[in-house]
Amino acid sequence: MALQGFAKLGPSIFLYTPSEYKTGELVVLCTWLGAADKHIDKYADIFRKVAPNSKILLLKSFVGNMISSYSKQEREMKPAKHVVYQVLDQCGSTTKPQILFHMMSNGGINSATNLLVILERKLKKPLPLVGLICDSIPTGASYMKTCRAFMYSFPDRFPLNIVSTVCIHVLISLLYISIAMGRYEAPEDYWQKSILDDKLIDSKRIAYIASKSDKMIDWKDVSSHAELARKEGWEVKEFIFDDTPHCNHISKYEGLYVNTVADLWNGGKL
Repeated sequence: MALQGFAKLGPSIFLYTPSEYKTGELVVLCTWLGAADKHIDKYADIFRKVAPNSKILLLKSFVGNMISSYSKQEREMKPAKHVVYQVLDQCGSTTKPQILFHMMSNGGINSATNLLVILERKLKKPLPLVGLICDSIPTGASYMKTCRAFMYSFPDRFPLNIVSTVCIHVLISLLYISIAMGRYEAPEDYWQKSILDDKLIDSKRIAYIASKSDKMIDWKDVSSHAELARKEGWEVKEFIFDDTPHCNHISKYEGLYVNTVADLWNGGKL
């Protein structure tokens, strides 16, 4: 199933432009590893309703994105940064941009962080946002948590599950050896710091949505990060459900989910 109304800008970058686009409005939708188009469309539909005059910049995530070098990830992000530049340029000095980041799982927060770092390097200032939505993120750094996040995007049927499990453990082992040697910071630690970094983001509004039934991430990590945001002066909305799976909270709480998106987009009280 193809994404409805999206133009492809790169291997994992797509742009939706409404017929009545309003200058300065942009939603950056950063999806989880291996998200299917039919599932992505559900979230795109939310923004078509909540922000009908906004462009939607879609950043899909694949295992290849996650394990490639930072320089390659930055090169592949070029079409996305040009979309943001264009939105900001159209605003000029007279119109305030209305930009929202919606991040889902590790794949989404990785895409968002890459884009924010690239933009700050060019703009020499933080990106103005109306807020951030953290769906099933952030998670803490550990070997098994990283493995679970990667395995979520692979088929669980035999024998593909055996092959993918072996490959993932090899890749993650190499990553954690590099971390132990001091060559890299744990990605999860880097993401946690980045989305609250006032050098990257000009905003103090954030919403967290997670579940105790999530088998991929620990809800306590999400709740802990929400508490950190509060201590740093952020306006926070936090939902920890008991019965929803990873990145599928709209299956049972669609109304609440949509209202949260609308509150962030419209500047309502969190």
